[in-house]
Amino acid sequence: MQNIIRPVFPALLFLLLGMIFFPALSAISIPPFLNHKIIFGLVACAVLFFMSYRFVKYEDSSLSEFNLWPTKQSGIKLGYGLLIGGLITGLMLIIMFTLTDLSLAAIDDQSWFLFIMASLVFIPLALMEEILFRGYPFFRLSKVLNVRWVMLLTSTLFALYHYNGTQSLVTLLLGPGIWGVVFAVAAYLSKSIAVPLGIHIAANFMQALLGLKADYSAMWSTTIVENSSNFGVNIEALGIALQIVLLIMTILVFEFSIRREKSKTQD
Repeated sequence: MQNIIRPVFPALLFLLLGMIFFPALSAISIPPFLNHKIIFGLVACAVLFFMSYRFVKYEDSSLSEFNLWPTKQSGIKLGYGLLIGGLITGLMLIIMFTLTDLSLAAIDDQSWFLFIMASLVFIPLALMEEILFRGYPFFRLSKVLNVRWVMLLTSTLFALYHYNGTQSLVTLLLGPGIWGVVFAVAAYLSKSIAVPLGIHIAANFMQALLGLKADYSAMWSTTIVENSSNFGVNIEALGIALQIVLLIMTILVFEFSIRREKSKTQD
């Protein structure tokens, strides 16, 4: 029992400290002339990276062993992640706009340059979440526990982290929780946080692009048009169905990859 507790405890402590640190940091007053989200993201990334460094040093290990140090392949993996995230999110959005009464309308006088500059905030915000939920704790726990349980734990915590005081537990698990599984599978299979980071950034960017993320500028606005020429499928029901399909497909990809890897090892 002690052989499991010793390696598990630091990872759980890291997760606990990180989840306490985020709300504590957000409560700090930042001068109005500075972008609160960018400052928050950059500071959070710096603190979490430093925490990761201290934790791995305590174990007499290195950041590279926990896939936290950039390599020559990191840029390529990030590109793969951006492509995968764009395809997944784009396909889901196309289905939503095709089958429901959702409609898009271009926002007048919106600048692509200003939108892209504003969207740069997604990089540090996504990176801080990947460091916490798919970084040191994830790979540390994966060394001593069944990775499926690790994915379940980190994805559940990822979902709870997104609670804003209004959602139900089911909504959190079917939304951020499922995306947490996608990010976790991407991290484990690629042995990197670069791929899930790319998926994360692409998903956030495309949602913001269509006005589906609150407090972010958008190029288009999404509205509901009654009695449109579309199929009129219930928006909420279709959204849940698509999330469940995404979860099933992610699990299938993971199980197939694991079995193929075991088969290669046996051969």
